[in-house]
Amino acid sequence: MALAPQAMAQESGWYGAFDLGYHWPEAIETESSALAADGDRYKYEIQQEDNLAGFIRLGYQINPNWRVELEGGARTGDIDSIRGDASRLLVPDQICGLTPPTIPCTTPPGSIEAYTLMANVIYDFFPNSRVRPFIGAGVGINHVKADIAGRFNDNPLNGAISIDDDDTAYAYQVLAGAAFDITDRLTADVTYRYLSGTDLDLESETTANPLVIGPPGTLSGRYEDQSVTFGLRYS
Repeated sequence: MALAPQAMAQESGWYGAFDLGYHWPEAIETESSALAADGDRYKYEIQQEDNLAGFIRLGYQINPNWRVELEGGARTGDIDSIRGDASRLLVPDQICGLTPPTIPCTTPPGSIEAYTLMANVIYDFFPNSRVRPFIGAGVGINHVKADIAGRFNDNPLNGAISIDDDDTAYAYQVLAGAAFDITDRLTADVTYRYLSGTDLDLESETTANPLVIGPPGTLSGRYEDQSVTFGLRYS
């Protein structure tokens, strides 16, 4: 008696997919356009909290090994901390929450949202297997919106700072994972993504006393992120 053949990957054709998971944003290491009181630029690390990430994909399986896709992604992240260099005595080394200066520095309220549009190329290993590892790479754009409000630490006269701005940067990503057949048309994907790109420019506004501290102006830095998602792909 002949055995039934195993399910195999789609040889060619269109597919749609969505993914949901968790992401771990790296600290955004920013540098200001303006100079601080010590003659150097303001430099702050903006650290976000880990949060949810989601993606939708429209792709085409070229052959059993190769596929291409257009991917839209969304990543959110509340602000965890904004810290500078404590050794720079003339420059505030933290941005705190909007609390009285007599209270210890708290987390400034705010968030950073990143929306990506990427074109991916993916290679599937072992196309005749039910479990297929894959690797891929993508290029595209990353639109980032920051909404942050806080105050400089140390001196009450340093004043407040806010970042309510957005910018778009060129982006690239590498990805890897595994696909598992559920039915002939439905596939589960577990995917790791690493995202990076060119620098973003985010404008800050301050109520700083110019006799004490000058405004930082534009803060520039790179958005980097890692994520792991579970997705369903229908072909």
